[in-house]
Amino acid sequence: MEQEGRTESSKVVVQVNQNKNQNGELDLINVFSNMGKRKRLIAYLLALAILVGASVGALYSGFEHISGKGSYARAMITFQFDGIENGLDPNGAAFDVNLIRSPYVIQAALLERGYDESYVETVRENLSIDGVIPKDALERITVIKNMAQKESKYYEQLLDVSYFPSEYILYLYDDGTFNSKELPKILDGIIDSYKQYFMDTYANTEVLSVTSNLLSGDDYDYGESIDLVTTQMDIMLSYVRERMKTAPDFRASSTGLSFQDIVTSLEFVKTVDINRLSSYIQSQSLTKDKYRQQEYYEYMIRNCSNKISELQTRLDSLTNTINSYEKDPVVIVSNSDSTLEYGQKNEYYDSLVTEKENLIREIAHTNTNLNQYYLLLSQLSESGTSANQEAYDYADSLLNRLNTTISSWVELIEETTQEYYSTTLFSNAVKKTVPAQYVVDGGVTHIIKNIAIPSAILVVLVLIWWYYTGVKEEILTVRKKAVEKE
Repeated sequence: MEQEGRTESSKVVVQVNQNKNQNGELDLINVFSNMGKRKRLIAYLLALAILVGASVGALYSGFEHISGKGSYARAMITFQFDGIENGLDPNGAAFDVNLIRSPYVIQAALLERGYDESYVETVRENLSIDGVIPKDALERITVIKNMAQKESKYYEQLLDVSYFPSEYILYLYDDGTFNSKELPKILDGIIDSYKQYFMDTYANTEVLSVTSNLLSGDDYDYGESIDLVTTQMDIMLSYVRERMKTAPDFRASSTGLSFQDIVTSLEFVKTVDINRLSSYIQSQSLTKDKYRQQEYYEYMIRNCSNKISELQTRLDSLTNTINSYEKDPVVIVSNSDSTLEYGQKNEYYDSLVTEKENLIREIAHTNTNLNQYYLLLSQLSESGTSANQEAYDYADSLLNRLNTTISSWVELIEETTQEYYSTTLFSNAVKKTVPAQYVVDGGVTHIIKNIAIPSAILVVLVLIWWYYTGVKEEILTVRKKAVEKE
């Protein structure tokens, strides 16, 4: 036969195992020759595979369009503030990016752009948020995953790898409720609404307004009013001093004030205006209800006494802890030229000492208040006839003037703080890095991808079947020859 007359060098063979432990050789040239006999059939099958794959891809793209998952508005936002790299918000709590999908944020965005609030749930259902994996986290995951493929013990480390995105992609899918021009505007509006929500939540610029108008009305006696004013002033000073620590050089252009200026002015109001009112009321023994005021002073005396007892107990316990605590030893190395001391800083011990100092200051402050209430109660009890109406009118004028002063300073503090947060601290906390854009049915590339993937799979299956038929026919030929030889 012609094939048997070929030289050994012209044959490409594959060693195979035959039944009954017989060995045979497959000639790849014969395999391809057998495959060539079905060229026309394979051409039809390949054309059919491409046609079916394209139909499947087109149907899937149509399904995406009908279901609203093919067309969408897309935008990207970036968070830049301390703690986001560890998944924390500006207050140190766990950061929840899904608040972008909160009804409050979406409702504000819809109302701002003239849409009815009845669309809130529709927008929420079609709004999706995907985090962008940081590059360093992706590299760690890839390295540990490759190591885990070699040794299974590294799979536990793979589970421990965590990442906290600072970039997110927002998708607002098109379900037919809004047109292609409205979707990007709504998505941009949601981002703007969330930025305002972020500022309102973490800036705390209106925290002082809650107690700024406590003195309006006649619900409090003069002694109670002084305590309220003093407490309000302490809250304001504490609030502004915290901002002064973080922004000592900031000066607002709207108010022309720095936080240091505000602290100085508030201390002046507390030292001069409040003390003037307090001294006048005490000297005149002014009260709207003497017995009610006596009960108030007696209550404050008991309250201060109990507080001092509680603080003293905590101080004694803390002192015993400090005295019994053993700090890390210090190693001293000395030579003829110098002496060096090596010791590890003990942060826990230092925190105990700091807490003790704070308790001592708080006890001293409370004790001062206690003595003051004793003095006020004594003066009120020893007072005889009540003051004339002119004294009451003057005290009321001082109190109203002080209330107006405090209210005006609250507004200045909030305005200054608002500018600090918006222009300095949180100026780029929530940044829209890519504005919203409408993507039609996933784009032309997406449609081509939907068509190409099933077509390629079917083409590969046809080619595998084609090669399998050529190999199978050659195996049958080899076996037939083996039987003839036997």
